[in-house]
Amino acid sequence: MIVGPLKNNVQFSVIVLLLLCLGAWGITFGFINSEEPLINYKEHILFSYFFGSGLSFHIFQIISLFTILVGAFFVNFLAIEQEITSKTNYLPAFFYILFGFSATTNKIIEPILIANLFILPALYFLINSYRQDYALAEFFKAGLFMGLASFFCIHYIIVFPLSFIALIILRPFNWREWAALLIGLVAPLYIYVSICYLTTTDAFAVFGMMREATSTMQKPIMSEYYIALVIITIMVMFFALIHYLNKGFGGKVKTKKTKYILLWMFVFCLLMMFFEQMSDMVLLPCIVPLSIIIGDYLSEIKQLKIANTLLVLFFGGFSIIYLHALGII
Repeated sequence: MIVGPLKNNVQFSVIVLLLLCLGAWGITFGFINSEEPLINYKEHILFSYFFGSGLSFHIFQIISLFTILVGAFFVNFLAIEQEITSKTNYLPAFFYILFGFSATTNKIIEPILIANLFILPALYFLINSYRQDYALAEFFKAGLFMGLASFFCIHYIIVFPLSFIALIILRPFNWREWAALLIGLVAPLYIYVSICYLTTTDAFAVFGMMREATSTMQKPIMSEYYIALVIITIMVMFFALIHYLNKGFGGKVKTKKTKYILLWMFVFCLLMMFFEQMSDMVLLPCIVPLSIIIGDYLSEIKQLKIANTLLVLFFGGFSIIYLHALGII
């Protein structure tokens, strides 16, 4: 059906992904009303500044489409360019679009989708440092983008240790590289505190927001309409891990290392689920590692009937969430 072309036919893949994204966006645009959202995102500092108020419903919908399209492109570019998956596999972008639209049928885009536009370059620069003789610039850029991501979704602070774990996996110890990474991580915070010090009376309020956002863990909230997608996701992730343990994490050393980094990212993103308390986005913190790992696993299944069956189950779970959010079921 569709798995085969998505991993072998570039032209078909681009058309399918564009139609999927534009179709989901168009239906959302037509069914969701334009009432002003009541969600307060003040802890996501830059997200609140740029998207917190003053933008119309139509602008938010256009931003949602652009954000998911660019995020899907970044995910697939990362997976292919850094040799995480096969050279013609567009399944990671397909799953990114499904997971993204499963949480954007409300009236405002979720901060984590904007933050992903910074997390993905951070991952790219980290992995791109592999076997480079001089990689200080790569680590600074990786830290800078990850630090910026936390200003659009403050819960990405939890993922900061991934940077240093990736450094351990990819390269031997070099204190200059660790220092460059650390400087990149704190640079956005330093600039923000400096600006607040000059313009406001409470320059260190950001530290209170960080502490509040990461100090209280709660049981994830999940709507009953989300159960089907969660079950199929858990099942396929379990199959993927078994596959990696049996067949290996890849034929190249770089592929193995990048998959180790993705699994570590998945662990940290699971922790984020205990801080984001919205029933329609329980899987959203894990969207990047889930999209790449599941897309890579389905592309490696030799029996296309099995792969297509799993893909249909995913689409079925997504459809239940999507139709409920539109008020159809």
